[in-house]
This record gives sequence, C-alpha cells and structure tokens, in this order.
Amino acid sequence: MRTPSLHYYIGRPLRRALLGLSLLLPLVGCQQETGGARDYYAFEQPAGGVWKPRTTYSFDLLFPDRTTTFTGEIVLRMDSRLDRPRARMEVRLRQDETILRRDTLQVDFAATAGDWKRPGALYHEFVLPLARPLQAPYTGLFSLEVRPLDTIPLSGVAAIGLHTAELRAE
Repeated sequence: MRTPSLHYYIGRPLRRALLGLSLLLPLVGCQQETGGARDYYAFEQPAGGVWKPRTTYSFDLLFPDRTTTFTGEIVLRMDSRLDRPRARMEVRLRQDETILRRDTLQVDFAATAGDWKRPGALYHEFVLPLARPLQAPYTGLFSLEVRPLDTIPLSGVAAIGLHTAELRAE
C-alpha cells in the first residue's frame, strides 16, 4: 500500500479553501453597500382581514436630522375577499398632536367590480406612492398614519404597510 505524498496533504486543504472562496465570492458581490439607500418596511394586519372605518394604523419614522428625506409608499396586501373596485385613504405625518402633512390616496383594485374574483385564495399587492418625499422640520420620532376615508369597511385586507427609503443627495 502506498502512502500519500506531501503534495496530497497540502493540496487537499488548498483545494477546499479555493472551493470555499469560489462559493463565497458571489455572495459578497450581492451584498448591498452600507452607504446606499436604507429601505424600511412595516406592516399591520387588520383583525379578520377587515379594515374598519375610522381605524388608523400608525408607523414610526425616525428623522435623525433636518436634512433626511424619505420616499414613501403605502402597501396594501389584499386577498380574494375584496368587495369593491376602489378605496380612498388619508395619510398623515404627525408628531404628538401636530399634523405636519396630509395626503389623500385612492387605490383602484380593478376597472369594474368583480374583476378580481377568481376561484381560490388570491393575494394582490397594491403600492401607492406618496406624491412628495417625507421630510420633517426638526429631528425626532414621527408617525405616519393611514386611515380609510370610506364609511363602509374594506374586506380582504391581509396587511397594510409602509415602505420608505432614504433619499441621498448625489
């Protein structure tokens, strides 16, 4: 029986190291730069999948300085219990009792009533961008509130969310 050579013992760990490195490099290349835009997602789930009138969902936003600006989107995840073709909502940026900004949004789920109905459970995500970037006049913790403007409950709401990304001056 022949004993392995010194080349065998040195070459084997080297081959393993090169294989590990070749597998690691694509992963490192996919990582986001830490200096890039920071995305923030937050979601709330209405009880029973129904968003009741006058029910407000609030999302915290931290403005670390007066120059920080965020893009904003309201995200609605709807399921097959959806019962109408459109909904209206109000979005408010506030700190304590002071409302700094107020927007109204309308989401069109379908061109005509019932277009979304199909057999089984379907999920649709609707993204409603805010018209202007979010900016605060001073630093601190603010809240972005979303509430329906319609007077009847909206069925089929799996989740209501906020997506923001910090805008960087280039």
